[in-house]
Amino acid sequence: MEIALSHPELGYYSRPDLTWGRNGDYETSPEVHQIFGYLWARQIEECWNNLEQPSQFDLIEVGAGSGAFASAILTWLRDRSPECFEATQATLLDGNPIRLEAQNRALQIRGFNTDHQLLENWLVNNELINGVIISNEFFDALPVHLVERRDNRLYEWFVEMAGSSFKFVLGDTSTPNLEKYFHQLGLQSGESSRAEVCLAAPNILRRITDRIGRGYLLTMDYGYEAKDLYASWRKMGTLMAFQNHSPQPDPLSMPGQLDLTAHVDFTTLAWTAKDAGLEAAPTVSQAEALTALGLPVTLGAAEKRAHVNVARFVEERRAAAQLTDLTGLGRIRVLALAKDGPLEDLLCLRSIEQAYR
Repeated sequence: MEIALSHPELGYYSRPDLTWGRNGDYETSPEVHQIFGYLWARQIEECWNNLEQPSQFDLIEVGAGSGAFASAILTWLRDRSPECFEATQATLLDGNPIRLEAQNRALQIRGFNTDHQLLENWLVNNELINGVIISNEFFDALPVHLVERRDNRLYEWFVEMAGSSFKFVLGDTSTPNLEKYFHQLGLQSGESSRAEVCLAAPNILRRITDRIGRGYLLTMDYGYEAKDLYASWRKMGTLMAFQNHSPQPDPLSMPGQLDLTAHVDFTTLAWTAKDAGLEAAPTVSQAEALTALGLPVTLGAAEKRAHVNVARFVEERRAAAQLTDLTGLGRIRVLALAKDGPLEDLLCLRSIEQAYR
């Protein structure tokens, strides 16, 4: 999975022709509409205020994709919160130089002077940051081990050559850390059920949190708490392959041409953050978070000006429905973490009643 996604020449994210959006290979929330970034910019402004409005405010996006998310956030801050924008020093992180170049071009076109770094280079820097680290659909693209429990024993599925193609073969686990992973959670995967274990996720999260002097980490991803992710009824796990917005039946069929993803274990992420000294809030759905961040108010304002630009209103309404669809993007989970900053009453975590009181 790591090679198929991240090989420097042949990996999926190394493709120079990779594009996002409805006419591209796939569409994440930032590509649906700028409103997604505008709403999260409100949260970032609140974080800046919670940190006593520092004159140097770090905004780090991990796995910045097309650059659309950072662009929308910075646009809103520039237009609506100029003091916060003036203090913000934005850095976009990615694992591939081609993606960094594309992100840099996208931000420059919109008039933003941002820093762009390879994630690994940023992780080895010891300088502490004061601000917000944010990611959207980053952890679900990290490589996973595919495991299956049979007769109360854990096995692992490996990839093997079969002529000119690949196939899955079952064998003993490659590392005792897989069994240890479930032991730490205090549960087991279901009997005769495939499941994914991402040992890379807690490792990378810990390295990211080591860079935080004071501030927040906000991450949005498809995933569940461990008890739900590894429920006995989930027989085939969550590993999926996509091309042109469509699920593909065989994740091994076209390595380097398919986007591979597996759902995130938010329990382990939260425990890892707590062990590193951060506070973790219970996850909320993207639908809940965007509503609390002001989506209904934004739609109300759009409706009032609909007579001026009907097409714009229809587009914003369509985007809002797509972003909050509980069978699609709306079911993405939001994990909020904080170090030396108030977390409990963070805007994106507030109940609907609190947000509109």
